[in-house]
Amino acid sequence: MSALHLGPGASIPWPALCRHVGIFGATGTGKTTSAAAILDRAPCPVLAIDAKGDLERAGQLIRPRMQIDTMGADMVARALDLSPAQAGALAIALAWAEDTGRPVQSLADLRALLSDTAAAAGDLGARYGLVSLQSVAAVGRAILRLERAAPWAFGPSTFDPRRCSGVTVAGAAWLADLPGAYGAFVAHLLDSLYTGLGELGDVAAPGLLVMIDEAHLVFQDAPPALVRRVEQVTRLIRSKGVALVYVSQSPADLPDAVLGQLATRIQHGLRAATSSQAKGLRAAAETMGAGAETIRTLSTGDALVSVSGSRAARVRIKPGSLRMGSMDQRPPIFPRRA
Repeated sequence: MSALHLGPGASIPWPALCRHVGIFGATGTGKTTSAAAILDRAPCPVLAIDAKGDLERAGQLIRPRMQIDTMGADMVARALDLSPAQAGALAIALAWAEDTGRPVQSLADLRALLSDTAAAAGDLGARYGLVSLQSVAAVGRAILRLERAAPWAFGPSTFDPRRCSGVTVAGAAWLADLPGAYGAFVAHLLDSLYTGLGELGDVAAPGLLVMIDEAHLVFQDAPPALVRRVEQVTRLIRSKGVALVYVSQSPADLPDAVLGQLATRIQHGLRAATSSQAKGLRAAAETMGAGAETIRTLSTGDALVSVSGSRAARVRIKPGSLRMGSMDQRPPIFPRRA
Protein backbone atom coordinates (compact mmCIF):
# COMPACT_ATOMS: atom_id res chain seq x y z
CA MET A 1 0.00 0.00 0.00
CA SER A 2 1.36 3.41 -0.94
CA ALA A 3 -1.64 5.63 -0.25
CA LEU A 4 -3.87 6.52 2.69
CA HIS A 5 -7.39 5.30 1.92
CA LEU A 6 -10.16 7.68 3.04
CA GLY A 7 -13.15 5.92 1.49
CA PRO A 8 -14.42 4.60 -1.84
CA GLY A 9 -12.80 6.63 -4.59
CA ALA A 10 -10.50 8.76 -2.43
CA SER A 11 -6.93 8.07 -1.35
CA ILE A 12 -3.98 10.31 -0.50
CA PRO A 13 -0.68 9.09 -1.98
CA TRP A 14 1.93 8.93 0.76
CA PRO A 15 4.24 11.50 -0.89
CA ALA A 16 1.29 13.94 -1.06
CA LEU A 17 0.82 13.81 2.72
CA CYS A 18 3.90 16.00 3.15
CA ARG A 19 2.14 18.63 1.10
CA HIS A 20 -0.29 18.86 4.00
CA VAL A 21 -3.99 18.26 4.58
CA GLY A 22 -6.93 20.40 5.63
CA ILE A 23 -10.05 18.96 7.29
CA PHE A 24 -12.99 21.36 7.50
CA GLY A 25 -16.61 21.15 8.60
CA ALA A 26 -19.14 22.30 11.17
CA THR A 27 -19.44 20.60 14.54
CA GLY A 28 -21.08 17.20 14.18
CA THR A 29 -20.53 16.78 10.44
CA GLY A 30 -17.71 14.23 10.58
CA LYS A 31 -14.37 16.00 11.06
CA THR A 32 -13.44 13.57 13.82
CA THR A 33 -14.26 10.66 11.51
CA SER A 34 -11.81 11.98 8.92
CA ALA A 35 -9.22 12.72 11.59
CA ALA A 36 -9.54 9.18 12.96
CA ALA A 37 -9.18 7.71 9.47
CA ILE A 38 -5.89 9.56 8.99
CA LEU A 39 -4.61 8.66 12.46
CA ASP A 40 -5.45 5.01 11.90
CA ARG A 41 -3.93 4.67 8.43
CA ALA A 42 -0.98 7.05 8.34
CA PRO A 43 2.27 5.40 7.22
CA CYS A 44 4.24 7.03 10.04
CA PRO A 45 4.04 8.03 13.70
CA VAL A 46 1.41 10.67 14.46
CA LEU A 47 1.30 13.49 17.00
CA ALA A 48 -2.28 14.73 17.43
CA ILE A 49 -2.82 17.99 19.29
CA ASP A 50 -6.26 17.41 20.78
CA ALA A 51 -8.13 20.59 21.70
CA LYS A 52 -11.46 19.02 22.72
CA GLY A 53 -10.72 15.57 24.10
CA ASP A 54 -12.21 13.78 21.07
CA LEU A 55 -8.98 11.92 20.28
CA GLU A 56 -7.81 10.92 23.75
CA ARG A 57 -8.44 7.21 23.12
CA ALA A 58 -6.54 7.22 19.84
CA GLY A 59 -3.12 6.57 21.35
CA GLN A 60 -0.75 7.36 24.17
CA LEU A 61 -2.07 10.44 25.97
CA ILE A 62 0.49 12.95 27.17
CA ARG A 63 0.29 16.43 28.60
CA PRO A 64 3.47 18.15 27.41
CA ARG A 65 4.67 21.36 28.98
CA MET A 66 6.22 24.47 27.51
CA GLN A 67 9.61 25.48 28.87
CA ILE A 68 9.71 29.27 28.82
CA ASP A 69 13.38 29.81 28.06
CA THR A 70 13.17 27.61 24.96
CA MET A 71 10.17 29.45 23.51
CA GLY A 72 11.41 32.95 22.89
CA ALA A 73 9.79 36.19 23.97
CA ASP A 74 7.31 36.38 21.08
CA MET A 75 5.74 33.00 21.85
CA VAL A 76 5.64 33.61 25.59
CA ALA A 77 3.94 36.96 24.93
CA ARG A 78 1.39 35.15 22.74
CA ALA A 79 0.72 32.63 25.51
CA LEU A 80 0.11 35.45 27.96
CA ASP A 81 -1.96 37.54 25.49
CA LEU A 82 0.21 40.60 26.09
CA SER A 83 -0.07 44.02 24.50
CA PRO A 84 2.94 45.32 22.51
CA ALA A 85 4.13 47.40 25.48
CA GLN A 86 3.81 44.46 27.85
CA ALA A 87 5.55 42.18 25.35
CA GLY A 88 8.42 44.67 25.25
CA ALA A 89 8.88 44.50 29.01
CA LEU A 90 8.81 40.70 28.85
CA ALA A 91 11.42 40.69 26.06
CA ILE A 92 13.78 42.83 28.16
CA ALA A 93 13.36 40.54 31.17
CA LEU A 94 14.02 37.39 29.14
CA ALA A 95 17.00 38.97 27.36
CA TRP A 96 18.49 39.85 30.74
CA ALA A 97 17.93 36.27 31.94
CA GLU A 98 19.60 34.85 28.83
CA ASP A 99 22.59 37.16 29.10
CA THR A 100 23.12 36.28 32.75
CA GLY A 101 22.55 32.53 32.32
CA ARG A 102 19.46 32.51 34.48
CA PRO A 103 17.09 29.55 33.81
CA VAL A 104 13.45 30.47 33.35
CA GLN A 105 11.45 27.28 32.94
CA SER A 106 8.20 27.74 34.82
CA LEU A 107 5.71 30.51 35.50
CA ALA A 108 7.14 30.77 39.02
CA ASP A 109 10.58 31.36 37.52
CA LEU A 110 9.15 34.03 35.23
CA ARG A 111 7.36 35.75 38.09
CA ALA A 112 10.59 35.90 40.10
CA LEU A 113 12.44 37.25 37.07
CA LEU A 114 9.88 40.01 36.61
CA SER A 115 10.15 40.97 40.27
CA ASP A 116 13.92 41.31 39.90
CA THR A 117 13.45 43.20 36.61
CA ALA A 118 11.24 45.77 38.33
CA ALA A 119 13.80 46.18 41.12
CA ALA A 120 16.63 46.68 38.60
CA ALA A 121 14.62 48.74 36.11
CA GLY A 122 16.93 51.74 36.28
CA ASP A 123 20.10 49.79 35.53
CA LEU A 124 18.43 47.64 32.88
CA GLY A 125 17.07 50.69 31.08
CA ALA A 126 20.56 51.79 30.12
CA ARG A 127 21.40 48.37 28.62
CA TYR A 128 18.15 47.11 27.15
CA GLY A 129 15.76 50.06 26.94
CA LEU A 130 13.11 51.60 29.13
CA VAL A 131 11.43 49.16 31.50
CA SER A 132 7.87 50.24 32.32
CA LEU A 133 6.88 49.16 35.81
CA GLN A 134 3.22 49.34 34.76
CA SER A 135 3.90 46.87 31.94
CA VAL A 136 5.84 44.57 34.28
CA ALA A 137 2.88 44.57 36.66
CA ALA A 138 0.50 43.77 33.78
CA VAL A 139 2.66 40.79 32.77
CA GLY A 140 2.44 39.58 36.36
CA ARG A 141 -1.36 39.69 36.19
CA ALA A 142 -1.28 37.72 32.94
CA ILE A 143 0.88 35.09 34.63
CA LEU A 144 -1.69 34.84 37.41
CA ARG A 145 -4.41 34.03 34.88
CA LEU A 146 -2.40 31.13 33.50
CA GLU A 147 -1.41 29.91 36.95
CA ARG A 148 -5.09 29.63 37.84
CA ALA A 149 -6.30 28.19 34.51
CA ALA A 150 -3.49 25.83 33.43
CA PRO A 151 -0.79 25.51 36.10
CA TRP A 152 0.65 22.40 34.39
CA ALA A 153 1.23 24.11 31.05
CA PHE A 154 4.69 25.53 31.78
CA GLY A 155 7.79 23.98 33.30
CA PRO A 156 10.75 21.74 32.56
CA SER A 157 10.00 19.58 29.55
CA THR A 158 11.67 16.44 28.22
CA PHE A 159 9.10 15.78 25.49
CA ASP A 160 10.72 15.45 22.07
CA PRO A 161 8.17 15.27 19.22
CA ARG A 162 10.83 13.76 16.96
CA ARG A 163 10.78 10.61 19.10
CA CYS A 164 7.05 9.93 18.85
CA SER A 165 6.04 6.38 17.99
CA GLY A 166 2.59 5.07 17.15
CA VAL A 167 -0.08 7.64 17.91
CA THR A 168 0.74 10.24 20.55
CA VAL A 169 -2.08 12.51 21.66
CA ALA A 170 -1.12 15.81 23.25
CA GLY A 171 -4.09 16.56 25.51
CA ALA A 172 -4.59 20.31 25.25
CA ALA A 173 -8.28 20.71 26.03
CA TRP A 174 -7.56 23.05 28.93
CA LEU A 175 -5.38 25.21 26.72
CA ALA A 176 -8.15 25.55 24.14
CA ASP A 177 -9.96 27.79 26.64
CA LEU A 178 -6.90 30.06 26.50
CA PRO A 179 -6.46 30.77 22.77
CA GLY A 180 -3.17 32.57 23.26
CA ALA A 181 -1.65 29.69 25.22
CA TYR A 182 -2.95 27.09 22.75
CA GLY A 183 -1.66 29.08 19.79
CA ALA A 184 1.73 29.50 21.44
CA PHE A 185 1.94 25.78 22.20
CA VAL A 186 1.24 24.80 18.58
CA ALA A 187 3.55 27.46 17.15
CA HIS A 188 6.37 26.47 19.53
CA LEU A 189 5.98 22.79 18.72
CA LEU A 190 6.05 23.40 14.95
CA ASP A 191 9.01 25.75 15.26
CA SER A 192 10.99 23.31 17.41
CA LEU A 193 10.31 20.52 14.92
CA TYR A 194 11.41 22.67 12.01
CA THR A 195 14.63 23.83 13.66
CA GLY A 196 15.40 20.40 15.14
CA LEU A 197 15.26 18.32 11.97
CA GLY A 198 17.60 18.08 9.00
CA GLU A 199 16.64 18.46 5.35
CA LEU A 200 15.33 15.34 3.62
CA GLY A 201 13.92 16.81 0.42
CA ASP A 202 11.12 14.93 -1.31
CA VAL A 203 10.24 11.75 0.57
CA ALA A 204 8.25 8.66 -0.35
CA ALA A 205 6.30 8.96 2.91
CA PRO A 206 6.42 11.36 5.85
CA GLY A 207 8.43 10.52 8.94
CA LEU A 208 5.93 12.24 11.24
CA LEU A 209 2.38 13.54 10.85
CA VAL A 210 1.21 16.36 13.11
CA MET A 211 -2.53 16.93 13.42
CA ILE A 212 -3.62 20.32 14.76
CA ASP A 213 -7.17 20.40 16.10
CA GLU A 214 -9.06 23.72 16.32
CA ALA A 215 -6.42 25.24 14.07
CA HIS A 216 -8.15 28.63 13.99
CA LEU A 217 -6.92 29.22 17.54
CA VAL A 218 -3.34 29.29 16.26
CA PHE A 219 -4.05 32.37 14.14
CA GLN A 220 -6.93 34.11 15.92
CA ASP A 221 -5.69 37.48 17.27
CA ALA A 222 -2.08 36.32 16.90
CA PRO A 223 0.64 38.97 16.32
CA PRO A 224 1.54 39.28 12.61
CA ALA A 225 5.13 38.17 13.24
CA LEU A 226 3.96 34.91 14.79
CA VAL A 227 1.47 34.26 11.99
CA ARG A 228 4.24 34.80 9.44
CA ARG A 229 6.46 32.33 11.29
CA VAL A 230 3.80 29.61 11.29
CA GLU A 231 3.15 30.29 7.60
CA GLN A 232 6.86 29.93 6.88
CA VAL A 233 7.17 26.69 8.84
CA THR A 234 4.09 25.28 7.10
CA ARG A 235 5.66 26.04 3.74
CA LEU A 236 9.10 24.62 4.50
CA ILE A 237 8.66 21.78 6.98
CA ARG A 238 7.59 19.28 4.34
CA SER A 239 11.22 19.13 3.14
CA LYS A 240 12.04 17.75 6.60
CA GLY A 241 9.60 14.86 6.23
CA VAL A 242 6.81 16.31 8.38
CA ALA A 243 3.19 16.28 7.25
CA LEU A 244 0.69 18.70 8.80
CA VAL A 245 -3.06 18.24 9.11
CA TYR A 246 -5.00 21.40 9.98
CA VAL A 247 -8.48 20.75 11.40
CA SER A 248 -10.96 23.62 11.67
CA GLN A 249 -14.53 24.53 10.83
CA SER A 250 -13.93 26.54 7.66
CA PRO A 251 -11.11 27.28 5.20
CA ALA A 252 -11.71 30.93 6.10
CA ASP A 253 -10.22 30.18 9.53
CA LEU A 254 -6.72 29.85 8.06
CA PRO A 255 -4.49 32.48 6.44
CA ASP A 256 -4.32 32.31 2.66
CA ALA A 257 -0.60 31.48 2.89
CA VAL A 258 -1.38 28.36 4.92
CA LEU A 259 -4.46 27.42 2.92
CA GLY A 260 -2.37 27.54 -0.25
CA GLN A 261 -0.06 24.85 1.16
CA LEU A 262 -2.81 22.27 1.69
CA ALA A 263 -2.62 19.86 -1.24
CA THR A 264 -5.41 17.68 0.17
CA ARG A 265 -8.69 19.18 1.36
CA ILE A 266 -11.45 17.25 3.07
CA GLN A 267 -14.59 19.37 3.29
CA HIS A 268 -17.49 18.21 5.46
CA GLY A 269 -20.82 20.00 5.75
CA LEU A 270 -21.17 23.63 6.78
CA ARG A 271 -24.10 25.70 8.00
CA ALA A 272 -25.09 29.21 6.95
CA ALA A 273 -27.33 30.42 9.78
CA THR A 274 -25.20 33.50 10.53
CA SER A 275 -23.26 35.96 8.39
CA SER A 276 -20.00 34.48 9.65
CA GLN A 277 -21.11 30.96 8.75
CA ALA A 278 -22.27 32.15 5.33
CA LYS A 279 -18.84 33.68 4.73
CA GLY A 280 -17.20 30.39 5.67
CA LEU A 281 -19.53 28.48 3.35
CA ARG A 282 -18.65 30.76 0.44
CA ALA A 283 -14.95 30.33 1.18
CA ALA A 284 -15.35 26.54 1.24
CA ALA A 285 -17.23 26.58 -2.06
CA GLU A 286 -14.51 28.65 -3.70
CA THR A 287 -11.78 26.45 -2.23
CA MET A 288 -13.36 23.18 -3.36
CA GLY A 289 -14.76 24.39 -6.68
CA ALA A 290 -18.20 23.14 -5.63
CA GLY A 291 -21.58 24.70 -5.10
CA ALA A 292 -22.35 26.11 -1.67
CA GLU A 293 -25.60 24.13 -1.55
CA THR A 294 -23.67 20.89 -2.12
CA ILE A 295 -21.47 21.60 0.90
CA ARG A 296 -24.37 22.76 3.05
CA THR A 297 -26.30 19.53 2.45
CA LEU A 298 -23.49 17.01 2.94
CA SER A 299 -24.61 14.19 5.25
CA THR A 300 -22.69 13.48 8.45
CA GLY A 301 -19.59 11.48 7.53
CA ASP A 302 -19.71 12.52 3.88
CA ALA A 303 -17.10 14.91 2.50
CA LEU A 304 -15.85 16.50 -0.67
CA VAL A 305 -12.24 15.41 -1.12
CA SER A 306 -9.69 17.02 -3.41
CA VAL A 307 -6.15 15.62 -3.63
CA SER A 308 -3.34 17.63 -5.28
CA GLY A 309 -5.71 19.86 -7.21
CA SER A 310 -7.95 17.07 -8.48
CA ARG A 311 -11.64 17.69 -9.00
CA ALA A 312 -13.47 17.35 -5.70
CA ALA A 313 -15.20 13.98 -5.28
CA ARG A 314 -17.99 13.22 -2.86
CA VAL A 315 -16.81 10.47 -0.52
CA ARG A 316 -18.24 8.53 2.39
CA ILE A 317 -15.29 8.58 4.81
CA LYS A 318 -14.41 5.14 6.12
CA PRO A 319 -14.09 5.54 9.92
CA GLY A 320 -10.83 4.86 11.71
CA SER A 321 -10.66 2.72 14.81
CA LEU A 322 -9.26 5.18 17.37
CA ARG A 323 -7.88 2.14 19.20
CA MET A 324 -5.30 2.61 21.90
CA GLY A 325 -2.00 1.30 20.54
CA SER A 326 -3.26 0.76 16.99
CA MET A 327 0.03 2.08 15.60
CA ASP A 328 2.51 0.60 18.04
CA GLN A 329 4.47 -0.98 15.19
CA ARG A 330 5.36 2.35 13.62
CA PRO A 331 8.51 3.51 15.40
CA PRO A 332 10.11 6.94 15.03
CA ILE A 333 12.40 7.29 12.03
CA PHE A 334 14.02 10.64 12.67
CA PRO A 335 17.59 10.50 14.01
CA ARG A 336 18.18 12.35 17.24
CA ARG A 337 20.31 15.39 16.57
CA ALA A 338 23.08 16.46 18.91
